[in-house]
Parts: sequence; C-alpha cells; structure tokens
Amino acid sequence: MLRSDTKNNKGFTLIELITVIIVLGVVSVGISGFIRTGIEIYTDTTERNQLLGDSRFLMERLTRELRMAVPNSVRVKSNDSNSIQCIEFVPAEWVSFYSHLSVFPDTSTSANIVEFANNPIGFRLTAGDFAIVYPTDKHDVYDLTKGKRKQINSCEDNGADTDCETADDPGGIARLTVSGAFTDHSPASRLFIARKTVSYCARQSNRSIYRNEGNLTQEQTVYLTGTLMAEHINNDFDNVNEALFTVYQATLTQNSLVHILLAFERNEEIINYSSEVHIPNVP
Repeated sequence: MLRSDTKNNKGFTLIELITVIIVLGVVSVGISGFIRTGIEIYTDTTERNQLLGDSRFLMERLTRELRMAVPNSVRVKSNDSNSIQCIEFVPAEWVSFYSHLSVFPDTSTSANIVEFANNPIGFRLTAGDFAIVYPTDKHDVYDLTKGKRKQINSCEDNGADTDCETADDPGGIARLTVSGAFTDHSPASRLFIARKTVSYCARQSNRSIYRNEGNLTQEQTVYLTGTLMAEHINNDFDNVNEALFTVYQATLTQNSLVHILLAFERNEEIINYSSEVHIPNVP
C-alpha cells in the first residue's frame, strides 16, 4: 500500500510570490529609469552637436566668402516688416593689377592686366564678367552710371590667344576690352573681376537662413527661399540691437568691417555668435 508524503511536496507560498513580484518591479523601474536617462542624455548631446555643427558651418562659410568680397560691395537690406534680413556682396572671382587702363576722358576701352594663365584655382573668363576699378562705396559696385564697373567684352594674350588661358606672352600681360572708359585710376592699380552677387537672407517666419546667387545687373533682392544654410535662428528681428548683419564702411584708418550677430536655439539650448569679419581687399 502506497502512501504520499506531503512533506516532500515543494512550492512557493503566496507571500513569497508577491515578494518576488514586488522586488522584480522595483528593479525594473530602476533599470528603465537608468536606460531612459541614458537615452535622454544621448539625444540632448546629439541635438546640441547638430546645432553647433550647423551654426559653425554657416559662420565659417559666410566668413570665408565675405573675406573674398570686392571692396565696399557689402550691403544689407530688409523687407518692410523687417521679418527678413539679408546681407549681400560681390565675390571677387579674380584680382589683378593693371599696367594700362582707359580712364575718362580717354575714349579707348582697354586694360592691360597681369596675366591669369595657369592659375591654381582654374579661373576662366565667362560671358558677362565685369571689371571693377577703385570702388570707394557700394554705389560704385552696383551702379553702372558711376563708371567704376565695366563689362568685359574680350581678352587677348600676345595678340593670338583670345581666351587668355595660356602663358604664351613673355611679358605676362593680358589685354581686356571693356565696355567703356573708367572714371578713376586705382591708387594701387588694382582691378577686380566679378560676375555675380551672393546673398544670405534670414527669415523670421521659419527661423532659417538661405543663400542665393544673383545677377550683378539686378537690384538688391530680399529672397524668400534658396539654399538652406542653417535653421533654428533665434534673433529678435524687431530689436535693432539684435540686427543680424551690420556693415561698417572702410575709413582712412581701417578696412571695411561686417558685424555678424546670430543666436540659435533648439530645445532650450541657446548658442550665440558675435563675430567681426574684416574685408582685407582694398580698392
């Protein structure tokens, strides 16, 4: 006759099960909180690095382009409501020196400049390029009636080469034919070649900055769109003390200066930039 021994039956009591469930719950809450904190730190760091990267890219790009601007070509503009603020300038595609220049009342239309053949950046003249000589203010750059900017019609090198791309002239001189005589000589005999304008426009509505390229013959434009350069702009456009771009024209004691004041904000993370960019080129 078999008998069951109840003393050998093993298991968990209700109290033990409840205790284990409580312990596991406490541990799970602790682990999940630790994981959540780690994820939040990673997300904040990633967003902060992205904001830093975007803002630094904009500042570096804008600073480099401004330093290559034609002297006194930098100007600012905004729309009527001041909700869009732009800075515009003319990049110098090439800078040369001239040995001869047609200046009023001379009726000839030519300029002999240092040859730009075999240059390291591969510069080539294109149709519609302009020669600019001695621009002392922004009107000299943008207003044709000032006589400081003339269209380049052709280029000859040694009388045989019509594209001025080879260094076959022993004197190293290229001859430009321009649309008319210039108003003044440059004290340093400098001649700038330009073909376009570049604008950076900040929009308050979507807190973004766009880059645009325009034609030198058109009026200054306030662009609504373009190539997106940066987001999360946090400047107060209505506060004159927070103007994004301020231009200080050149004087007898200093070169032209551009003050850039930008604020970026993302998820309550704020980054402020206050930069002064000197325009090294002089007329």
